[in-house]
Amino acid sequence: MELRHLRYFLAVADAAHFTKAAQKLWVSQPTLSQQIKQLEDELGAPLFHRGAGGVQLTAAGEKFRPYAERVLREMEEAVAALGEAEAAPGEKLKIGALEGTADYLLPDVVARAVSESKLEISVEVLPALELQWAVAREELDLAVGTLPVSSVMAEPLYDEDLAIWAPPSHRLAQNRRARLAELENVPLFCVSPSSPLRALLEDGAARAGIELRVVAEFPSSEAVLRASIAAKIPAILPAPMLYDALHGSKNLNWHVVALTNPRPHRTIALLRRKGREENPAIRVFGAHLGAVVSELLRPE
Repeated sequence: MELRHLRYFLAVADAAHFTKAAQKLWVSQPTLSQQIKQLEDELGAPLFHRGAGGVQLTAAGEKFRPYAERVLREMEEAVAALGEAEAAPGEKLKIGALEGTADYLLPDVVARAVSESKLEISVEVLPALELQWAVAREELDLAVGTLPVSSVMAEPLYDEDLAIWAPPSHRLAQNRRARLAELENVPLFCVSPSSPLRALLEDGAARAGIELRVVAEFPSSEAVLRASIAAKIPAILPAPMLYDALHGSKNLNWHVVALTNPRPHRTIALLRRKGREENPAIRVFGAHLGAVVSELLRPE
């Protein structure tokens, strides 16, 4: 049993629906169902009654829920406390991250690591393969990269979906989801062709049988977001980044529209060097990262 099994169980219990929980967790429904089945097999009891209109906790699920909540809470507190007690103030860490993911995930993690744990952090943005190599060669202490990996250990964190960032008056803003084919002939702002996010989107467009109409492209996701808002033109960006933008501005009434058929996404993972005994500062940073990801995955 892993902590993600407990997070997924609580998400389904809160949403009372596999599809809604999967959307909030940014994982596919088959992945979520598989993880819940693994948990049920390990516990030896069904946790949910499945029905056409949603799910309900079984008696076993009701009994298990408070324990799952307590385990997650206490594990996060225990890991943080252990790291706080051992990590030396001022210890330096080099962290690697993907373009885009670094913009919305790492600021909160680094802020906590610096303000609460007194660590000194430097962040380097690199392509996925270079992140793996840098961790393997000990040029980076940790990295937030993608699966699959070969030369390092990886702990899957969540699926990062691409989504439509649509102004309120746009036709695409009328629904929570849109088929990727609906982007045909729609003027879009995107990251540059050199970005892996753009490659992910172009691959989805090819499978949907369309060509994208990109009217402006930028080297960073943050630049795409700001330009899109200024021009009131839709953009394609990571869904977590867009939800973060919505939560950060009370006056912003743009819409985040999930893309389907196909669903362009990548799995974000924490990368560590194989066989390395972690120092306390790495454990502290990992605890802060885990706490932020838990908040990211927590249903609203």
